[in-house]
Amino acid sequence: MCGIFGYSNIKENGLGLLRAMAQMQLHRGPDSEGFHIDDGVGIGIRRLSVIDLVTGDQPISNENKSVWVVCNGEIYNYQELTDELKQKGHQFYTHSDVECIVHLYEEYGIDCLKRLNGMFGLALFDARKKCLYIARDRLGIKPLYYAEVAGRFLFSSELKSILSTGFVSKELDWNAISRYLDSMYIPVPLSPFKQIKKLQPGNYLRIDSSHTITIEPYWKLSDKPIEAMPDSEAEAIERLTYLLKDANKLQIRADVPICVFLSGGIDSSAVTAFAAMASAIPLRTFHVYFPQATTKINERQYAAMVAKRYGTIHTEVEVCRDDFIRLMPKLIWHLEEPFADLASVPTYIISEMARKEATVCLNGSGGDELFAGYSHHRDDFLVPRRILSDLGKTGAGSTLRGLLGKPYNQSTWGKIFPLYTDGGTHHELDALKDAFGRDSLNSILAEDIDGYLQSNVLFLLDKIAMSVSLEGRVPLLDHRFVELAAHLPGAWKIKNGNKKYIFKKMLGPYLPTEILNHKKEGFGAPLGDWLDDKTAIILRRIIETGMLAKAQLLKTDKINFQEIQPWDLWKLACLEIWYRVIAEPLEPSHLTLDDFS
Repeated sequence: MCGIFGYSNIKENGLGLLRAMAQMQLHRGPDSEGFHIDDGVGIGIRRLSVIDLVTGDQPISNENKSVWVVCNGEIYNYQELTDELKQKGHQFYTHSDVECIVHLYEEYGIDCLKRLNGMFGLALFDARKKCLYIARDRLGIKPLYYAEVAGRFLFSSELKSILSTGFVSKELDWNAISRYLDSMYIPVPLSPFKQIKKLQPGNYLRIDSSHTITIEPYWKLSDKPIEAMPDSEAEAIERLTYLLKDANKLQIRADVPICVFLSGGIDSSAVTAFAAMASAIPLRTFHVYFPQATTKINERQYAAMVAKRYGTIHTEVEVCRDDFIRLMPKLIWHLEEPFADLASVPTYIISEMARKEATVCLNGSGGDELFAGYSHHRDDFLVPRRILSDLGKTGAGSTLRGLLGKPYNQSTWGKIFPLYTDGGTHHELDALKDAFGRDSLNSILAEDIDGYLQSNVLFLLDKIAMSVSLEGRVPLLDHRFVELAAHLPGAWKIKNGNKKYIFKKMLGPYLPTEILNHKKEGFGAPLGDWLDDKTAIILRRIIETGMLAKAQLLKTDKINFQEIQPWDLWKLACLEIWYRVIAEPLEPSHLTLDDFS
């Protein structure tokens, strides 16, 4: 796990540029840094050492140093690939998971991406062809930003590194900001700045010797698995079980301590169970709870139940409203984009605690999107089509934003923000719907994967865990498991109103019935407790005295502060704080929400 960065078609001060980009990502890679420069192309990395602590520094090259790579993430099947490549005559000089990439490229060209089982944002330079590739893993677990300005190309794991070059304008993309207001995050491929984009998951970008840029997919969720789909529930359960066991076996590979985030829900409990069965030593598990909350179900007993069954070393971590007030400016700086999901607070607290004992954490992200665990997942197959058209690119986020009352709609946001834009249509979502045919539930789930999972859940995990130099792994998003689960019939995912039916049935032998049957709570913060009247006073002051209003980007006189829902008030305040700490910029590690009001 690391932070990567680089450029193409820049021939002056290349080393200084890479060092400046590296400086913005020290938290992602505290252990080492490395650079490679060749005729106007530069690639670099800040490394967090996880596999091959001694010889695994990057960039890494092939035998004759004609192919170079930097990689943020992990290649889980590197041992199998390394054995295969050695049999073909390739010579390895490290024990790193990353070295297999350059040798795979020699064998298969950029199609080597299809052979990788992992999470990654990578850059590969072919010196013979004077060609630079950047690529992102299939599900978007790892981030990758890029910008092309006046013939110069820049890329990075983080926005701040690209901004630090001075080549890119900080002009806001109001289409992206508007999508944040509609939900609570900015969907791929957008970023908050016009000149910076996110590479789509499952895609690679190529810059050839003439500086022509092409972007191509190497994987699509809509593509069915090569292997025939199961004919029965029993066959589906057998294959899902095998794949999840294998995914956990691969993902506990590391030369550093590993832990699991255990909420007590089905998904994290499943990961804990299968990881514990694959591990030769007891796992550490961490559970976050809210002792002062009145609006969340306490799941401590369920997490403790799973921890006891699998003999983990279990730690409970408290989170309270004061943590929200204390941490949010710092977290917004690390998130880099307007992002209103308050799950960032418990994620930071649990990551900070886990980092004292481990360098890698497993978590249960993806189960709800694969097997239908959210409130808008229904089995009547009539409502979903309407929901699907309403959700747009925001996925499950639009369901969540209505939890605290009726949210603002597009016409209201348009009155408050002069540059607000309507979301329009999303042709890529139409393609997803067509790919899953008449299975309306699977269409909704595919959209949630393509939207909410990638741009909210995984975005949050990476940014916050890496803020404390902790690598987050997601066994449920092993692409083989995803490919099978995504194409199972929707009728096996919700049966007689029982959500996640096939997944629960699969987990029956491994988890207590109390885990499988208790009401879903989720990992989010207690919004009703934190966004109370006392907080509303702080948020209102932040908005009314803010820089957005002074820049005439926000009309505070159009906001009815007596009627606005707490959720929308928080989104406005979050946008204002982001504007101050990122767009200006300001590093706020010592500041609280009160300091902005």
